[in-house]
Amino acid sequence: MNIRYLLLILAIVLGGCYAPDDAEVNTESAQVTAPSETEQNKAVGHQIFKLLNERNLDEAFALYAEDYIYHGPGGMELRGRQAIRDLWEVFFIGFPDLQTKVDDMIAEGDKLAVRWRIEGTHTGEFLGIAPTNRKIEFGINEIFRVENGQSAEAWDQYDMYGLMQQIGAIPTAEEEAVE
Repeated sequence: MNIRYLLLILAIVLGGCYAPDDAEVNTESAQVTAPSETEQNKAVGHQIFKLLNERNLDEAFALYAEDYIYHGPGGMELRGRQAIRDLWEVFFIGFPDLQTKVDDMIAEGDKLAVRWRIEGTHTGEFLGIAPTNRKIEFGINEIFRVENGQSAEAWDQYDMYGLMQQIGAIPTAEEEAVE
């Protein structure tokens, strides 16, 4: 009996598969490629949002460079890791159940563009405004510059006026029409 025939029967009996022909055996080792810069930058972005949602602030802000620069709406500029942490803590106090949701993330080179949103309930003081228990959701468009696996700089655009309307600090057009 042919040895290949016996190996095939043995493989079937043991639940394995067939023995390949010599031509089918690939003796080259598989190459492992390192993630690309864009994949690494996306991973940094996803990790920041995940850690913020978990309130693991020490690990989240370790992903920001010590000399981080934040460019916010209305010409706001913050410098340093602690400054951006302080800004986030204002939001966490005002909206203790705050969660971030990433809608889109696109990376190219050292830039990471993220369209994301914040959802929460205004149950704590926010910028001097007493809790209203109103639910909020507002979108943010942000571009990060990632350097050495950390967010080094960011440019944000969001509707702070709309957020203030959502918590009742500024009347909406409908509310003004009723008055």
